[in-house]
Amino acid sequence: MKRCLSKRNHGFTLVELLVVIAIIGVLVGLLLPAVQAAREAARRMQCSNNLKQLGLAIQNYHSAYNQLPAAATHFQGYNNNATYPQVSGLMFLMPFMEMGALHDAFTQDAKNAAPNSYLWDSPSLQAAGPQAAFICPSAANGDSTELNNISKSLYVFCLGDAMWHNAKSDASENMAIARIDIRSMWVSALATNMNANKRRFRDILDGLSRTIAMSEVVGAPRDLALVRGDVANFNGMYDGTTASAAPCLTVPMTPDRLSYVTPADCWRGLILGDGRAINSRFTTTLSPNSPSCAYAGNNNSWGTFSPTSHHQGGVQTLLFDGAVRFVTDSIDSGNLNSYQVKSGKSPYGVWGAMGSPQGQETESLE
Repeated sequence: MKRCLSKRNHGFTLVELLVVIAIIGVLVGLLLPAVQAAREAARRMQCSNNLKQLGLAIQNYHSAYNQLPAAATHFQGYNNNATYPQVSGLMFLMPFMEMGALHDAFTQDAKNAAPNSYLWDSPSLQAAGPQAAFICPSAANGDSTELNNISKSLYVFCLGDAMWHNAKSDASENMAIARIDIRSMWVSALATNMNANKRRFRDILDGLSRTIAMSEVVGAPRDLALVRGDVANFNGMYDGTTASAAPCLTVPMTPDRLSYVTPADCWRGLILGDGRAINSRFTTTLSPNSPSCAYAGNNNSWGTFSPTSHHQGGVQTLLFDGAVRFVTDSIDSGNLNSYQVKSGKSPYGVWGAMGSPQGQETESLE
C-alpha cells in the first residue's frame, strides 16, 4: 500500500519579507540621489539653453538696430506712465525669439491702454500664460503664475555694480536721483527720448566676453511669507551720501539663509513684462544667492539685488558674447564695505568687474 505524501507549500516568513523590504529601501536610498542629480542636470541644461537663446536674441536685436534695447521703458511712447519706465526689455527681444505674434499683440494693448495704466498687466500677456523661454525649470514653482496668469521671467538684466538710485532713468544723468555713470549696459528710457543713452556693443570697453548681460532669479508664489532671493526692505545701505553693499548682509534671515524673515512684496521675477529694477534686474555687488535689499522698500526703489537659483552652489550667467557661464556663490566680491564708484575699476572684485563694462578690468570667468 502506497503511502500518500502531502505536499507542503512554502511561503515567505515575516523575517524574510522584512529583509527584502530593507534591501529595497537601501537600493532606493542609493539610487534616489543619482536620479535627482540627473534630473537637476537636465533642468540646469534647459536653463542654460534658455539663456543662450536670450543671448542670441540680444545679438540679433543689436544687429538689426545697432543698439541694445532698454531694460525698462515706456514702450515705444504708448501710454506714457509719468511715474517711471515700467516695461521690460524682454518685450523687445520677443520678435527675435519666435514670439513676434505676442509682441504685436502686446503693442496693440499698449496703443489701447488707459493713460498711466500698467502695460505689463496687458490682456495679451494674461491670455498667453506661462512662457517656457523665460522660466528656469530648476526654480521651485517657476512655472506658476500668481498675478493675472501672466508668465514669470526668471531671467534678469545686469545693473553692474551701481546701487545708488539704480532704478532711475539715464535720461536724467545731471540730476541728483540719476543713476551713476555708465556702470551697466541696460538703461531705463523715458518716453520723451526713447533712444537717449541706449548702449551699443562698442561701449563695452572691457570686452563682450568679460561683461555679464543677464542671470537668473528664483520664482515663488507671491503670497508666501518667505521667499528665497526676494528683496528685503532695508535702509542701512545708505549713509546719507552714498551706498555700500555690506550692510545688506545683516538683514535677518531664516537659519538656512534661504529666505527673508521680513521680505518686501515678493516681486523678483514675478511678471514677464515688468521692467522695474526690483523685479527684473540684478547687481554684481553681493555674490550670487546673497541677500537683496531695497532702500525704503518702495517697489521702484534702488538697492543691491542678487541673482539667485536652486542650482547647487551658484547661478547661470549670460555674457554679452553669447556664452553662458556658471558663477559660484564663492566668487571674489572684493571689499563689500567699499562705497560704490562712479568710474574705473569696481571695488567688488571679479564679480563687480564682470558687471561693469567700462571698468578697465581684465578679469574673466574662465
